[in-house]
Amino acid sequence: MKEASSSDAAQGTSLAARIAVWSARHRRRIVLGWLAVVIAAAAANSLVPANTDMQGEAPGESGAALKLFQERFGETQVPTQEIVVFSSPKYKVTDAVYKDKVQALMAQLTDLREAETKTIDGTKVVSSTRVVSATLTHYDIGMPRDASPFVAPGEAGDVTFALVSLQGSAWTAKDHVQPVLDEVARADEPSAGFSIMSGGPASINKQMDTIISEDLSFALIMNLTVTLVILLLVFRAPVAASIPLALAMAAVITATAILGLISQAMSLSILFTEVVLLMGLATGIDYSLFVVSRFRNERRKGRSKEDALRAAAGTSGKAVVFAGCTVVLAVSGMFLVGDSTFNSIGLASIVVVVLAVLISVTLLPALLMMLADHIDRFSLPFLKSGGEGGGIWGFITDHVLRRPVVLAVGVLAVLLATAYPALTLNLGFNGAKGLPDAVAAKKALLVLQDNFTLGLSSPALVVVDAGKDRNVYASDVQSRVSGLVSSVQAESTESVGPDAPYGAPIQTSINDAGDTEAIRIPLNADTGEQKALDAVDRLRKDIVPASFGGGTAKALVTGDTAANIDFRDNIIFRTPFVFMFVLGLAFLILLVTFRSIVIAVKAIILNLLSVGATYGLLVLVFQKGWLLEGVLDFKATGIIESWLPLFLFTILFGLSMDYHMFVLSRIKEAHEHGANSDDAVSMGIRATAGTITSAALIMVAVAMIFAFTRFIGLKQFGFGLAVAILIDATVIRSILLPASMKLLGDYNWYLPKWLEWLPKVRMAE
Repeated sequence: MKEASSSDAAQGTSLAARIAVWSARHRRRIVLGWLAVVIAAAAANSLVPANTDMQGEAPGESGAALKLFQERFGETQVPTQEIVVFSSPKYKVTDAVYKDKVQALMAQLTDLREAETKTIDGTKVVSSTRVVSATLTHYDIGMPRDASPFVAPGEAGDVTFALVSLQGSAWTAKDHVQPVLDEVARADEPSAGFSIMSGGPASINKQMDTIISEDLSFALIMNLTVTLVILLLVFRAPVAASIPLALAMAAVITATAILGLISQAMSLSILFTEVVLLMGLATGIDYSLFVVSRFRNERRKGRSKEDALRAAAGTSGKAVVFAGCTVVLAVSGMFLVGDSTFNSIGLASIVVVVLAVLISVTLLPALLMMLADHIDRFSLPFLKSGGEGGGIWGFITDHVLRRPVVLAVGVLAVLLATAYPALTLNLGFNGAKGLPDAVAAKKALLVLQDNFTLGLSSPALVVVDAGKDRNVYASDVQSRVSGLVSSVQAESTESVGPDAPYGAPIQTSINDAGDTEAIRIPLNADTGEQKALDAVDRLRKDIVPASFGGGTAKALVTGDTAANIDFRDNIIFRTPFVFMFVLGLAFLILLVTFRSIVIAVKAIILNLLSVGATYGLLVLVFQKGWLLEGVLDFKATGIIESWLPLFLFTILFGLSMDYHMFVLSRIKEAHEHGANSDDAVSMGIRATAGTITSAALIMVAVAMIFAFTRFIGLKQFGFGLAVAILIDATVIRSILLPASMKLLGDYNWYLPKWLEWLPKVRMAE
């Protein structure tokens, strides 16, 4: 039986084994070839910066309104606005010193110029362009202090603000806002009785780009350090420990270069670099770890280098290929969302995972053959050697197999209870309140919120289209615009102060062609707060239809809050399709790999349990603020980022399948060698326990480091991914998987006769 199994295995694993053997035979060419690729990729990363100026289209009404706005106005006719906030503990705005301070700074900002170099007929021409197109202050509107929307009286002094219009949109203005920030910083004079600060979309985008870049560097250094320490503990030898890390970094560097080149034709989200690092380290290290561990164990059994490599490639190598395919197919579900950020992250994940698989089946075998037993040189004698006995996990597995019902029911109850809070998941966007304190613009916006309205920085934008061959100056169109403005003002009059849904001032602009008018309406809340969402819903469902219903002119509502609403609605609508796509493809891969409907269905159910428990913990920690606010350095806002659950599902479903693939492959391998169901489960889990525990520890560490970055969305993602992997690699693998396989017995391998045509994929070497 063993000879037959070996013969079948030689055929069943021929592709993975042949690639590995071919790579080993041509090891010098393979190693030099990959080295050249990585060096070229590193050079490309230095010479060709990635284009991350992504301006994705918002879905729904906000997307249509924004597209119309951009087509009719361009970038400069209604520019993005920075808000400069002035506060004084001893002066009022009517005092000459206050007026002089504000007007002097506005004059300096208006005079700002930036040098611009253009090439005309082969000659470089240097010209200067204005940074600030216009300013608006309390002193420009001619209203009394007590009636001015620009003034907040205080007991000791006044707070006022200025609207500073920048050239360009929020995405291009961030590249030119620094001179404004510098002037504001120079004008800030607490010793003279004034505090002056600036905030707005341009400064926030600029400062967030800097923070994300800094956090990426922090995550890279921490991940490399922590990962190397864990690998040293696993392999007890620096050479063996360095291989998975080096290969993972090769995948990261090469993927970053490929995506950087792609971004020249199609801009990508700035988050793509973080995703490449996370996915590259997680999958690259895991895949190498699986193969290297099997190779070392086979050598310890006395096999020759060639046979050990063939066995490792034909078993663990094959599991790596199937696991990589599962990850790729899972993250490809992101493309169904129809969002540019999801597309960027999905593409980044696919590129780096494919590279990790290719490196594992080509470069890794070549290195293993070159190093052979030298891989264990300089072993650290003070660390205990690992093996395939399973250690504590083997003990737990044997205990589970003796009492499967009690332990399975207990763990299932705990997971379901942990998942229960997910029913109260509040999807939204964390606005200014969720920004890291390191964002200097946040301070200005919080002062703005305390004294006026935070909605000044992210107003609702009503775009009025006069209609074909019509002009917005027409009396009927202006009557409708006036009616809309009056309705908004009436809504705010009914609820004075912070309780009012809308703020002031309301600003209107008409494009040069005269066929479109833009109305900026400040909202009296942060973009993610329910009050802001309700105010936009009121605009869309009541105020705009009442003002523009039945006429030729049309009005659409956009802005950050409106885009958030439409994005969330789009995510909710697309989620069932993404789930069906990912689960369907995962089922097919598992079915083909293991030729068992039971294993395929059970694996999906177990992964969904870990997903549900993860969602529940996200709600408890980030929505309700339980336990970890101080540890992770954040303040719960009651909001889970709208993009997170779906994004997290596609990523972690693919990654968690790595462990399932690896464990089930060893169980199936033992079963193909003639072991009964119970023995196969015990042998498979014991054989993989050490490797999977190490791989999971690395992946949890890699993900958790992102939970200590400053952007709350990345905190939520890092925490969620770490928790999901931890749950999957512990209670799912060590308790629910063996318990369910024990209870099902031979039914684990059930395949209906009408599916016997499926290819036979053997895991035995």
